[in-house]
Amino acid sequence: MKAPSTVVLVFWIAANALAEQPAPPYAALLSGDRAKLSGAFRVRPHGGLGAETPLSRVCYKRLLDYVRLTQPQIHDWPQAEGCRYHKRDDHTELAVRQNATVALGYAAALAGPYERAVTGVPRDKAVADLHGLLRYLALTHAANFLPTGDGKPWGDQWQSAFWAAIAGHAAWLVWDGLDDDLRLMVARMVAHEADRFLHQAPPSGLWKDTKAEENAWNSEILALADCMFPDHPNHAAWHEQAIVYMINSLVRETDQNDARVVDGRPAAKRITAVTIHDDYTLENHGRVHPDYLASGFLMLRNALFYRGAGLPVPDSAFYNVRETFGVFKRLAAANGSCYYVNGQDWWPHRHDVPLMFAGFMNVLGKDPDAAYLEIAGLRFFARMHGRFLDGRAYDPREFNYANAEEELFCRYAELYLLHRMSGDGPAPSAPDDFVRSQSGVYHYDAGGFVTHRTAEKFASFAWRNGAMGLVYPQDRTLDNTWFTAPSERGLVGRIQCEGLEDTAPKLEDHRVDTSENGFAVTARFGRCQGKVEQWLAMISLPGPAVIYLERLVAREPVTVTDVATATIAILNEDAPGIAPNQRTLYHAKGQQTVTGASEQPARLLTIETKWLNIDNRFGVVSSRHSIAYRDNNAYERARLEEEVIANRLSDVGPVEAGQEFSRCAVLVMPNQLRTATARSRLLFPAGTGPVLGVKLRTTGVAANLGTDRAKAMIVDFDVELDAFETAFLEPVDLCPEPGGCDDE
Repeated sequence: MKAPSTVVLVFWIAANALAEQPAPPYAALLSGDRAKLSGAFRVRPHGGLGAETPLSRVCYKRLLDYVRLTQPQIHDWPQAEGCRYHKRDDHTELAVRQNATVALGYAAALAGPYERAVTGVPRDKAVADLHGLLRYLALTHAANFLPTGDGKPWGDQWQSAFWAAIAGHAAWLVWDGLDDDLRLMVARMVAHEADRFLHQAPPSGLWKDTKAEENAWNSEILALADCMFPDHPNHAAWHEQAIVYMINSLVRETDQNDARVVDGRPAAKRITAVTIHDDYTLENHGRVHPDYLASGFLMLRNALFYRGAGLPVPDSAFYNVRETFGVFKRLAAANGSCYYVNGQDWWPHRHDVPLMFAGFMNVLGKDPDAAYLEIAGLRFFARMHGRFLDGRAYDPREFNYANAEEELFCRYAELYLLHRMSGDGPAPSAPDDFVRSQSGVYHYDAGGFVTHRTAEKFASFAWRNGAMGLVYPQDRTLDNTWFTAPSERGLVGRIQCEGLEDTAPKLEDHRVDTSENGFAVTARFGRCQGKVEQWLAMISLPGPAVIYLERLVAREPVTVTDVATATIAILNEDAPGIAPNQRTLYHAKGQQTVTGASEQPARLLTIETKWLNIDNRFGVVSSRHSIAYRDNNAYERARLEEEVIANRLSDVGPVEAGQEFSRCAVLVMPNQLRTATARSRLLFPAGTGPVLGVKLRTTGVAANLGTDRAKAMIVDFDVELDAFETAFLEPVDLCPEPGGCDDE
C-alpha cells in the first residue's frame, strides 16, 4: 500500500499548485482502515492523572513557559491542511525528535490548569498546534503517506522508534480529541515502529559504545504499543519484546547466568546482550559516560505507559537500574549536575540528566537521595531559567545539541505526568546527608577510574579511555561544576614534539591503591605517538589536598617544543547569577582579574610564582618557579574553558632516547583561601631517579615512577619502593580547618 499511496499523493501535491485544493487523498486511503479503530487499533483509554502535587506544580509552570517559548517557531506545513511543524521540517533526528518532544510538552501542558496569561496564546490555539504537530508527524511517517520537507519520510531509522514513542504518547494523552484519520495514522506509525523489533534481538555493546540507551529507548515503542492497543494481533508479542528489550538494556556479562525470576521467567532465559561492566559502569562515545549511565531513566519512563493503562509495571523496567543508579549518585554533584570523570563531549551543564534519572528513582524507587537530587536539579534550573525573560534555560553558547531546550520541555512534561500519576516520592535527604552518603573512595576497575569524595572535594582519575584527573571544590557551594571543567587532558596536559602528533595518552601500565581516606594512582602512558613516556602519580589525601607527581622520558630521540602538563581546567563563563564571567588570580606578584567571554584574543599568562589561587577558593602550588594561565575568551564545545598550567616548559629542544626531560610536583588545595596558599610550601628535592616525592610539613608522599625497585632521599625521609608503589612517609595531616593547610 505504501508505494502506490505515495505516488498518488505526490501527484496530488503537484496538481495542487494548479487547482483548488481538493480533499486530501489520504482520507480515502485510510477509509479501509477505519474499522480497525474498534478492532486492532482500539485504544485502551488513558487512565488520567491524579491531583496536582508540589513538584508537579513546579514542572507545570515551566511547561507553560516553554509553550510561550516555542510558539513563535510553530509554522503551518504547506503540503497538507491542518499540519504544523516546529522549527524544522525534514526526516532527520534534529527535525523529527524535537517536533515529537514539543508535542508531548503541549499534551502535558493541556492536561493541567492552562494559563493564557503565561503562554500568551489561548488554549484553543495550543490544542490546534498540538493536533497539527501530531498530524504532521503521523502523516510524514513511513507507515503513512507524505514525505517531509526534504523529500523523505521519516521512520525505520536508528532512533525513529524513540521519536514515534514520544509522539504516540502525546497522541494517547489527547486521543479523545483527535479525528479518526489522525488516530489511524498515529496507530499505524506506532504499530509499524513496534513491529520492527519483534524479530530483532537487542544488540550488545560494552567497550566504548554501549547499546544500553538504544535497547532502553527501543523498549518504549513496544511498551507503548502494548499499552495502547490491547486487541491488536501483535499485542502479546509486543508485551514480550518490551520485557526483552528492557531486561537487555543494563546487562552485565554475569547476568547471563541470572536465575532470578523476572516477569515470570528466569532472567537468563531472556538475556542475550551485554551492555555494562560488572562494576555497573558503562561506556559510550569512547568514555565512561554518566549521561548514558542514566539509561535506566528510559526504562523507568515506560511506567508512564503501564500506569496510564492501569497495568502493573514489569519488573524488567527496574533490571539493574537501582545498581547503576548507585554508581550514578556517586558521580552526581549536590547541585544536580554530574562529575564527568572521563570528560564530556556534550555540554557540561547537563542538570537535566540527574533531574530525570533521579526524578523517576525518587517516585518509583522510593530513594530519598534521588528525591534530593530531583529537587536540587529543579532548584538549579530555576537559577538558569531566571537569567532569561522568555522561559529558556540555556544561553545558546552553553549547549552543542541543537534541541536542548525542546528536550528539557519534554523532561518537564514527563516529570509532570509522573508526579500527577504517582505522587512526589519520599522525603528528600538533607543536602549534607546526601553528600555524606555518597562520600568515600570508589575504585571502578572495569570502568577504569577511581573517585574520592568528601565534604571538601571531589577528586578522580581515569586511565583507560585516555587519561585525566579532576579536582572539584566542595559540594556545598552548589556551583562547583561551574568552576572546574571536565577536561579530557586534566592533569596529564599536552606535550608537543616536532613532527609528532600530541596523541591522547595510551595506558601501558598502572597501579591503584585505595584506603578509606584516599587513593593513589601510578601509571605509565605513551605520548606523542608512543615516542614519549609520561609517568605520573595522582594521590588524593584525606581532607582537601591532592598531590600530582610526574616525570617525562623520551623513548626515541625527539625535539620537544612545548610541555604543558599538571593542568587544571577552569570554567570562566558568562552566566549571570551563576558564574560572573571573570576569575581573580592571586599569586606572589599580586593579583589580576581575567575576563571570560569577550572580544579579546586568547592569551597565555606566565606568572613568576610558585603558587596561584583562583577566586580565593582554589589553591595550586608548583615545584616550578612559574605557573602559566591560559586565558580564553570564547566558548568552544559549549563551554568557556581556561587552564592553570603548573608545569610549563617551552625551551626543552632535542632530547636523546632514555633521557628524562621534565619532572614536577604539584599540590592542589580546593577550598583554600589565598593567604593559606601563599604560606604553603611544597618541598620537592631535585634528583634524576624514578622515585619522586614531596614533603608537606612533616608529611611525606613518594611514588616510584619507574620499572624497577628504587631508593631515594625525600628531604629527610629515606625511602625504597617497588615499581609503581606509593608510600606515605609519615601519618597524613588531615588539615581539617577551613582555609586549608599552612604548609611550612
